[in-house]
Amino acid sequence: MRIISLRCQGLVSAAKQGLIDWLASKDADIICLQDVRVREYKVIDDPRFCPEGFEPFYFEGEDEHTGGVAIFTRHTPKAVMRGLGNYQFDKDGRYIQADFEDLSVVSVLPPAPWEADIEPLRTQFMESLDNWMRKIRKKRRHFIFCGDFGIGARTLDLEEWHQHNDTPGFTKSDRQWLDQILTEAGYVDAFRAVFANEVAYSWFPTEAELGMPSPGAWRTDLQLASQEIGKRILTAGYVAKRPFDNRVPLVVDYDLALDHDTV
Repeated sequence: MRIISLRCQGLVSAAKQGLIDWLASKDADIICLQDVRVREYKVIDDPRFCPEGFEPFYFEGEDEHTGGVAIFTRHTPKAVMRGLGNYQFDKDGRYIQADFEDLSVVSVLPPAPWEADIEPLRTQFMESLDNWMRKIRKKRRHFIFCGDFGIGARTLDLEEWHQHNDTPGFTKSDRQWLDQILTEAGYVDAFRAVFANEVAYSWFPTEAELGMPSPGAWRTDLQLASQEIGKRILTAGYVAKRPFDNRVPLVVDYDLALDHDTV
């Protein structure tokens, strides 16, 4: 099973950059997109915005120009869950979950830590997401969370880490959130499960985005998998040669199949 995840920063814009043709060539089973910035009715039946053979599912935000998440899948899910049941989170289209046999795949878009005006919302969202990710570990199914978590976990994940000790997304509390998910909540960072110490980046922020010159590249786009699935990660990589705006896709291959019980 191959999962591709990308913060596309506008599906229409990414499609104009060749996203759909590129996805169609990559033999994925599931595609998780974040920040699609589009109304579902405008794209749901348009082949320009979904590769052939995939069934698209969207959770759009109230503001067409921000947020929204989507899952494209070759395998019809048993159920699709949209939102976390909190209006303040869900109005921006931040969470969609596709349930298969004993596996659920999530496309999630937490509020960005570097946007100061929504800092309280991010704090609440990350607390709720932490609680949810821990709670579902008690279920008899497994999960893969795909998204831009807005966190550089280690100095290895930031090109210019030495200038970011006080930068949101690399503060002690930010890194602690992810560390607890990986050490206490029962998840693994799919890329790091394959490449423990390899340098790779998924986001190339501009000066305007982080308010500083030459902020360097970050690795914030992750696939977080249940520990049991972590043992079945075959390959993982960021496609640095195929950027969409200033983001690159993450491709992970799992030794799993969606047409029957996976684990």
